Amino acid sequence: MWLIVGLGNPGPDYRGTRHNMGFLSLDRISERFKIPIKKSSPKEAIGRGRFGNEDVILLKPLGYMNRSGDVVAPVVFRENVDGSRVLVITDDMDLPLGTVRYRVKGGSAGHRGMRSIVNQLGHGDFQRVRLGIGRPGTGEDSSGYVLSEFTEDEHPIMVEMLDATTDLVEELINEGSLDPVTLNLGNTEEEL
Repeated sequence: MWLIVGLGNPGPDYRGTRHNMGFLSLDRISERFKIPIKKSSPKEAIGRGRFGNEDVILLKPLGYMNRSGDVVAPVVFRENVDGSRVLVITDDMDLPLGTVRYRVKGGSAGHRGMRSIVNQLGHGDFQRVRLGIGRPGTGEDSSGYVLSEFTEDEHPIMVEMLDATTDLVEELINEGSLDPVTLNLGNTEEEL
């Protein structure tokens, strides 16, 4: 069984924002895998189904981003999901826009939602995809930036990132494991 977690903020005000790349990715995965995601409690939206030969759970924690572990850990324990079969997808301001980085395990990289999951699980031995949203311009507020929508020029890169993430998740489930990879999509010019 696989648990695929997308981190984001619930509600229509946040739907297309940079900080919701995890939710947006999970929506794309839901479409391709034909696993609908529905709100099952005030704390979670969840989808259950099969993809290939694998049982798959898609999970959106529906609370504060920095308390994501309060939702993810109980699902991991309740469903008895092995940590190596948990994949968390989140935005990352430290990566340039257009970067998709997959790693097998690691720390929180300063992301509060990821830190909460690591703390609640008691380890970082789960897989993760970090989606680069870039940093705000000089003098621009970080919190305002992550809660802003992508510009018209950035939108095609964001879509390309969602497609690449869905391809990566499909390959991961089909193969069972992948080597770490960093994709630099769109017209980003920064070196990784």
